[in-house]
Amino acid sequence: MGVDQEPVTKKTWQELQAAKEAERNARIPEEWKLRPDQLPSEDVVDLRPIVKSCGILSPAELAITGEEYDATSLAAAIAAGKFTAVEVVTAFCKRAAVGQQLCNMLTEIMFADAIQRAKELDDIFASTGKVVGPLHGVPMTWKECFHFKGYDSTNGYMSRVFQPADRTSPLPALLQAAGAVVISKTNVPQTMLVAEAHNNVFGRTRNPVHARLTCGGSSGGEGASQAFRCSALGVGTDVGGSVRIPAACNGVYGYKPSFGVIPMAGYSYSGWPGSNTGVPAVSGPLGHSVRDLALFAAVVRAAEPWRFDPAVAPGVMEGEPAARRPVVGVMRASGIAPHPPVRRAIREAAAKLAAAGFEVREFAPPDLLAVRDISEQLFTLDGLSYPKGECARSGEPPVPSVLAIGFWDLPAKTQEEAWAWNARKGGVQKEMLDEWQRVGCDVVLAPVGPHTAPRPGEWTSDHYTVVWNMCDYPAIIVPFTHADPALDPADVEFKPMNAADKKNHDLYDPELFKGAPVALQIVGPRLGDKQLLKDAELLDSILNGTA
Repeated sequence: MGVDQEPVTKKTWQELQAAKEAERNARIPEEWKLRPDQLPSEDVVDLRPIVKSCGILSPAELAITGEEYDATSLAAAIAAGKFTAVEVVTAFCKRAAVGQQLCNMLTEIMFADAIQRAKELDDIFASTGKVVGPLHGVPMTWKECFHFKGYDSTNGYMSRVFQPADRTSPLPALLQAAGAVVISKTNVPQTMLVAEAHNNVFGRTRNPVHARLTCGGSSGGEGASQAFRCSALGVGTDVGGSVRIPAACNGVYGYKPSFGVIPMAGYSYSGWPGSNTGVPAVSGPLGHSVRDLALFAAVVRAAEPWRFDPAVAPGVMEGEPAARRPVVGVMRASGIAPHPPVRRAIREAAAKLAAAGFEVREFAPPDLLAVRDISEQLFTLDGLSYPKGECARSGEPPVPSVLAIGFWDLPAKTQEEAWAWNARKGGVQKEMLDEWQRVGCDVVLAPVGPHTAPRPGEWTSDHYTVVWNMCDYPAIIVPFTHADPALDPADVEFKPMNAADKKNHDLYDPELFKGAPVALQIVGPRLGDKQLLKDAELLDSILNGTA
């Protein structure tokens, strides 16, 4: 699973692509494949209803995979004997098969192994009367960058196809030991530094909620998978918004932890080993409720991952969080003005919390455009020598979204330049801490981006998310509303603050964006993850009417 330096084949990248696509298609049973007449036309926006009309899933399977259950309640139903693991895993595999044919979100499909593992779990339950762990029989999907023994770990590079991993990464192995059943890996962008899920190996993933808009990234395949309910719980990684952006684009929940909370050891790097420093990447879940995110964290921390990953800190998630009504700071804009649906979501959420008795205070962050200037330099300290080298090995070109993000041609930095950029990062961290202290808030309510999901390849401004990676604050995505032309008309009196602001404003088309999910980002202080999860569950109950 190390970094290969020599080409492993004489085939062209196009030949490798065709062979990999054939392998993936062969892993979907014929009886789970859609007929040509069941494939939607280009004018169909919401692809999710097709799973109900295609007839591949039974009514019982549609119920198991439907909105009645999140991962937490599904695990409880299996433990109570309401469903067998085979029933649940088979239902989700079938749903994932349909989702794949519509949205192209799966990479390494593991249906046969998953159903076999479910049978083993059922045998254990039948003989002992006990589940093997808190996720017994719960189907999961994982971002392409995690290793699974016997399956490729391409990370979206053609140079790495047909090189199966010889072991499973520690984090998924931990969840499997707790009873989770892995049914597939999910798509990513080439280079893993783009808010998209498009590469030459697997193609582009579509957004199942709004097929004309992006699924986000870099955990874009996972965001689409959760929106289509291909699994009960998914896992991605986040270095600049890569869990939170796809969660928001697809209208699901997501959690970016503080560094040191969830293990990252042994995953498939998208750059040089040892490069996870300037802005460290973290692993985090995507799912269907805040309590699912908390369940994931609790299961991982209960396994004491600091015993195998030296970067994980003990003691930061243990103990009971306070039962409180958190003081909410509200960040409305910085650097680039959000589109009307995002501004409305922040405005309505703040008003709803204030009406429910929460203290709401204005929060003025550092200049987030300057933050983006720093992060893009720290992401490209090597001048992207790793992805350029991987592409050269197979002869594949960079995909358009990789070029659009603006990183490809940035030069490598000297050691002195790297120190200078890290010093500027430290300045942002101090500014953010000072503002947090000035406001006296417990959490911050903020946009996820300056827009909802835009067209594929057009999410190029990550400053509303990457700032929290740079400051190492945990953040949770909560779906809240949808874009509505009647409520969110174009701002005809808009006056741009800068060129980036004008570019973003020009992206907005009320009719195109109609129905796009609009999410909120709830941020907590560094290493305050457990309290944030509790606070976010309370805020979600108020914002989405479950209280």
